Amino acid sequence: MTDIMAAIGLVELSRYDAETLPRRKQICQTYDRLFSDQSWATLPKQNTPEVESSCHLYPLRINDITETQRDEIIRRISDQDVAVNVHFIPVPMMSFYIKQGYAMTDYPAALELYSSEISLPVFFDLKEDQLQRVAEVVIQSVKSVLN
Repeated sequence: MTDIMAAIGLVELSRYDAETLPRRKQICQTYDRLFSDQSWATLPKQNTPEVESSCHLYPLRINDITETQRDEIIRRISDQDVAVNVHFIPVPMMSFYIKQGYAMTDYPAALELYSSEISLPVFFDLKEDQLQRVAEVVIQSVKSVLN
């Protein structure tokens, strides 16, 4: 790490509890509200009595879809200029582990979770209208693929 990056990190750390984490929580709560009535959606558990999330990701799961359907949903979302991603790639899908003899067929639960997950944007400067647009595009794209 360079000295410049360390200095930036120190500034970011100093505002984390007062600014960054509350804003991330607010964004995730907005997504929860916007997707809570969608029967196909499994919302991420951000907080439990034992764990509090940093809310740095919003991994939305779409129930009962294949990886191919998920990829088509992502393509349709992208076609509307909204950026989403897949963050949780199972270890047995990584080239090193494939070469070691690991096979995804031995991990069906991990494959199902991977195949159904789309991470939505969570960054400090997202505005309410942008969050609304992300949700609208995701809902429209999911429904178009599921129907």
